[in-house]
Amino acid sequence: MTAYEQGNFQRAYKQFTQLALQNNTEAQYNLAFMYFSGEGIPQDDEKAVSWFKQAAKSAHAGAQDTLAYLYLHGRGLDADRIQAYAWYSVAAENGIFLAKNISESLKKQMNIDERIQADILSKQYIKEYKKK
Repeated sequence: MTAYEQGNFQRAYKQFTQLALQNNTEAQYNLAFMYFSGEGIPQDDEKAVSWFKQAAKSAHAGAQDTLAYLYLHGRGLDADRIQAYAWYSVAAENGIFLAKNISESLKKQMNIDERIQADILSKQYIKEYKKK
C-alpha cells in the first residue's frame, strides 16, 4: 500500500499481483481496484471483475460490494440484478451498511420470480461468503 499511496503505481501493481497470486485477499481487492480505475495501469473491467470475484469469494466485503455494483451496471460482465442483489446482500452481512439499502431497493424492482431467485442465491452466498 505504501507504493500505491506514494503514487508508485508500477511497483504497487507488481507487489499486489505477486501477493494476489498467493491468495492474499486484500492484494486481490487492491489489484482489482487498480484495473477498475485504470490508475497506473490500463483500465480493464474484465480483469477487475476476475480479481473482485476472487476477493469476494474470500469474504472481502468491499470486493463483494464492488462486484455487486459491476453486476448492477453491467461493467465487465453482463448486467444481472439477481447477482447484484445476492452480492449486495452478503456485503451487507459483512458490514457494508449502504449495501443493505441498495439490495432492498433492487428487490422492489424485481418481479416475483426474480425475487425468489434472488432470495435463494443471496442465502447461498451468505452461507458461503460471509465472514466467519
